[in-house]
Amino acid sequence: MTTRADEKDRVPTPEVLVETRVLRWHERIREPLIWGPLTLGVFLLLLPLIGLPLIASAFPVGSDEPKAMYGEVHTLKRADGTTIHAEIFGPQDAPVLIFTHGWSTDEAEWYYAKRELAGRFRIITWDLSGLGRTAPWADQNVTLERMATDLHQVLTLSNGKPVILIGHSIGGMINLTFCHLYPQELGTRVAGVVEVDSSYTNPVRTTQGSQLNLALQKPVAEPILHAMIPLSELVRLINRLSYREGLLYLSNARSAFDGTETLGQLDMTSRYQFLSSPGVVARGTLAMFHWDMTPELRLIKVPVLMIVGPHDTTTLPAASKTMANTIAGAQLEVLSTGKHYALLEDHQSVDSAISSFATAILH
Repeated sequence: MTTRADEKDRVPTPEVLVETRVLRWHERIREPLIWGPLTLGVFLLLLPLIGLPLIASAFPVGSDEPKAMYGEVHTLKRADGTTIHAEIFGPQDAPVLIFTHGWSTDEAEWYYAKRELAGRFRIITWDLSGLGRTAPWADQNVTLERMATDLHQVLTLSNGKPVILIGHSIGGMINLTFCHLYPQELGTRVAGVVEVDSSYTNPVRTTQGSQLNLALQKPVAEPILHAMIPLSELVRLINRLSYREGLLYLSNARSAFDGTETLGQLDMTSRYQFLSSPGVVARGTLAMFHWDMTPELRLIKVPVLMIVGPHDTTTLPAASKTMANTIAGAQLEVLSTGKHYALLEDHQSVDSAISSFATAILH
């Protein structure tokens, strides 16, 4: 017969010791295993409510934030019946500058240029097809040649006066395409060209990590872009959610700016990612993948100025240097700071360079 004293004095077997330790370990981790996912789930549910203000608090509010600025509205009709939206600022008798914005944005990205230069120049801005207030072409076929044809139509707003064409990113690519399609306008209606953080070829070739990006273009990037077209509104919803969570702030702060951006500048570029149609953006990006003006650079016979942010990773400064070395008499202005949105972040330097270049040519 076994007594209580015998049970008390019995030495536990190794199996019992292991079982006891496992039970104790389980007790220690059970509570975190329950509360960890629950806490994470609550955080993810609250992120759309707290993410944006939380992340926004890390960026300074500038004393000179970009805002809406409206000019004299002009609506130009294309041959297919769709319309191009353009606006004009500044004195009627002043020298004319035509600004073409970057892809997925609209003419509002030129806020600082309009405000700073409209006192001395006649400023014409316009929205690219399917962006801002310009309608997409009726057949939805997007090419840079058609964009350049739109620019040729916008040129009629200059009333025959010589102009400087100024383009940011794809806007600069459209300028080069215009020079190729309408060489008769160079030196007559077009007196010069300004390229801001732009490229002369498929931008995949002139971006950071170009070798990997080129390898992934056809098997990965192009199928994704084609899928974005029918799923445009779903992608827009996802982008809007990313904006509310503050994730677009973090992404754009890293890729588009050099660290001195203001909250308003960051917010402007982030909002475009859900204000602009992802389907339109996808079509235009596919068009850029199959575009190259390398052979045409030597044929440009008007003064050209390249302005580039020194740390631009979207379009590397090497692209601007190649254009400057290839186009006869071209000038290169490398800013002291800035990435792809130097026209916002270092707008004083960009606008000053444009003003000096245009004054030397048009006055």
